[in-house]
Amino acid sequence: MLRRLDEDLQLTGTVTRVLYTNEQNHWTVLTLKPESDEELHQGLVTVVGTMAGVRENERLTVMGHFELDPRRGRRFRMVRYQIALPVTRAGIERYLASGLIPGIGPKTAELLVKRFGEQTLEVIRRAPERLRAVKGVGQKKVAEIVKAFREHAGQAELLAYLQGLGASLNLARRLYELWGDAAVSKLRANPWVLADELSGVGFARADAIAEELGLGGAHPERVSAGLAHVLDDARREGQTALPRPELVHRGERLLKVDASVAEAGLEALISAGKVVAEVVGDGPLCYLAELHRAESRVAKRLLRLLGGGTATSTDELTGLAIAESEATLGHALAPEQHDAVALALSRPVAVITGGPGTGKTTIVRAVVAAFRVMGRAVALAAPTGRAAKRLNAATRQAGVNEARTIHRLLEWQPAKGGFGRDEDKPIDADVVIVDEVSMVDLPLMDSLLRALRPTARLVLVGDADQLPSVGPGAVLRDLIASGSVPVAALRTIFRQGAGSLIAENAHRILRGALPVDGPAGELADFYWIRKDDPEEILAVLARLLTHRIPSAFGLDPRREVQVLTPQHRGPVGSEALNERIRALLNPESAQAEGRFAVGDKVMQVKNNYEKEAYNGDVGFVVDEQGGVVTVAFEDSGRSLTYSRDEQAELQPAWAISIHKSQGSEYPGVVLLLHTGHHVMLRRNLVYTALTRGRRLVVLLGPTRAVERAVSEATAAPRHSGLAQRLRAGNAPPRDAT
Repeated sequence: MLRRLDEDLQLTGTVTRVLYTNEQNHWTVLTLKPESDEELHQGLVTVVGTMAGVRENERLTVMGHFELDPRRGRRFRMVRYQIALPVTRAGIERYLASGLIPGIGPKTAELLVKRFGEQTLEVIRRAPERLRAVKGVGQKKVAEIVKAFREHAGQAELLAYLQGLGASLNLARRLYELWGDAAVSKLRANPWVLADELSGVGFARADAIAEELGLGGAHPERVSAGLAHVLDDARREGQTALPRPELVHRGERLLKVDASVAEAGLEALISAGKVVAEVVGDGPLCYLAELHRAESRVAKRLLRLLGGGTATSTDELTGLAIAESEATLGHALAPEQHDAVALALSRPVAVITGGPGTGKTTIVRAVVAAFRVMGRAVALAAPTGRAAKRLNAATRQAGVNEARTIHRLLEWQPAKGGFGRDEDKPIDADVVIVDEVSMVDLPLMDSLLRALRPTARLVLVGDADQLPSVGPGAVLRDLIASGSVPVAALRTIFRQGAGSLIAENAHRILRGALPVDGPAGELADFYWIRKDDPEEILAVLARLLTHRIPSAFGLDPRREVQVLTPQHRGPVGSEALNERIRALLNPESAQAEGRFAVGDKVMQVKNNYEKEAYNGDVGFVVDEQGGVVTVAFEDSGRSLTYSRDEQAELQPAWAISIHKSQGSEYPGVVLLLHTGHHVMLRRNLVYTALTRGRRLVVLLGPTRAVERAVSEATAAPRHSGLAQRLRAGNAPPRDAT
C-alpha cells in the first residue's frame, strides 16, 4: 500500500531519463536531477504521474509529494507540472545541444550561447534574424531553428497554461496540433470555440475553462455557444429543430441570462449561418444549418420522385405481376395485402406500415417477386445487419440480390467520411426497398435519396408505432402524417391464424390497455409474471433462463432468448443483468482475467466499416489469447478479432436495452420492467420490446410498472418540418423573424 511521506512540494530540475510513458493516457515515469538538493539530500528523484510531451534534457517543475511504494521505494507523485525553459548559460547550452531543437548541435549551441548568453532563448523567440551573426547559421537554418523552438516552447507554454485552467494534457496536445503558436491567444479570445472545433469537448467543459479565465455571464460568444449547444443536445434527443420560444427558454436556463440576451445570441447565430430560423406550419422553428439542409433536400427529392409519374405500371401489368407473385408465394394474398402490393407497384414512392402479424414480410416478398416479373432490378436494404439478414431470408426465394445494410448499399467510405453512392454515382437498381424504416433518421434518408436514380421506385416498409430512430427526425411518421406520400396501412393480424397473444397484446398496449394472459395451463406465446421486488424478479429470471424456457419451449437461453430492459442502470438495468446472466449461462467466465471470456455473448455497439461489423451485431467470444478476443457473429457467419483497444466497440449482450434491440427479432424475449424505470416507461417502448419476440415473450415485472407504461402515450413528438414541407409542396418559407 502506498504511503504518503510529506506535504506538497515543488521541485525544479532537468529530466535525465524518461523511463516509461504510455502514449494512450500519458502515464510517465522519469528521473529528475533537482537544481537544488540542499533540503532533499539526494541526487536523482524518480517522478511518476500523467505528463505529456516531456523529454530528456528538459527543465521541469513538478508539484506534488513524496510517497513510499512497497515495491518501488521512494518516489515523487506529480500532481501538476510545467515544462520550464532553462535560465543559466550552462542550462541553455545543454538544452539547445540536447537534440530537442532540430538544427542545433553541440557546436552551434556553444556558439549561440557564447554570443548571446542568458538572452539566447529570447533572441530565438523575439529576434531570430540576429542568429545569422553566428558562424554557420544561415537563413535556412534560422528558419528551421525558429520553427522547432516555437513548436516545442509553444506546446510547453500551452500545457502549463491549460493545466492552470484545470484542462487535460491530451486537450493541450490536440489544441496545439489544431492552432499551433496561436493556441493560447485563440483560447483567451474565445474559449467556447473549443466545443465547435474539437470533438469530445462539449460546451460545459469549454464554459468551465472560460470561467477560469474570468469570462462568462452574458458574454456574446458564450450565449451563442450555449444556444448552439442546446440545439445540439436537442439533436441527440432526436429533434430535427426546436420551436424558437423553447430554444430561447432552454438557453435562459442553461446560461442563466435574460430572454433578451438569449434572443440576441440567437440572432448572432442566424446571421453567422449556423442556425436557420423558419416558419414551418404553425410556428417558427430553429434548426442547426446542416439539419435544415437535410430536411429541405429530403422534402424536395421525395416531391420530385412523386412528381415523376402517377403510375409505374398499367393495371393489367400490375394484375399479372401480382398473380405471378402469388404463384411464387404459394398462396393468394388477402385483399388488404393485395392492395398494398398494387400500391407499391403502381406508385413512384410508397409506404407500407403495420404492426406485428399484419403480413409486412409477406407483402415485401410479393412486391419483390412482382417487380421481377416486370423485369425491374431490385435492391433491398435495412438499417441494421440483423434486419438485413431477416429481409434477405424472407426474399431469398425471389432470387434478388442479397439484402444489405443501408450503409453498405450506399458504399460507406470511412477514410472519406461519406458515401460512395450519390447523384453522380447512383444505386444500380430500378427499385429500392427499405425495411424497418422507423429506424432511419433524417441524415441517412437524405443520403439514401441522393443516391437514387431520378426514375427509381422507392418502397418504404416499417412500423410507425415503434420507437423512432436514435438519430434526429421521425421520418416514417412524418411521411405518413404529410398525406403526400401513398400509404398502405395494414390492420388485419395474420400471424399464427390471428391467435398470437404477442400480436394481440402489442396492439392492446398501443390502445392503452393492459396485456392479457393466455388460458391457464396451456402453452401460449405470451406470459406476464407479476413480481415487485428486484431480487424476486432476478430470481424468477434465473429460473426462466436455466429451466422453464428450455424445458417448455426448447429454446437455447444463450442463443435464442434475449433479455430486454428499458435502461442501463439500476438493479434490473442491463449492466447489472449482464453480470447475473453471465454467471448463470457462462460460469467459466468467472476465472477470466480480461473483460471478455470464451463463451461470452457480446454486441458490436459502433459501426466498424473496416471489419464490416455494425452497430447491433451480436456474437459469441470463441477465443481469447493475451487479451485479444475472437468473436463469431452468427448473422454474418464471420469471425473477427479485437485487440484490447478495439474491445471498447463491444458490450456484453446477455441483456440489452430495448433501443438496442430495434431492427432485430428473436425466437424468445424476456422483458423486464420495474417502477425504477419510470422515466423510460412509455407505450412505444414496451410495444417495441414485445414485437421483438417471434415465438415467445415473457413480461416480468409489477402491475404498477406496466400500468404506467401503457398509460403514458409516446414521448413528446419530435419537432420537424418535414411533414409540412411535403404537404405544402415545398412552398417558399416565410421569414421567421
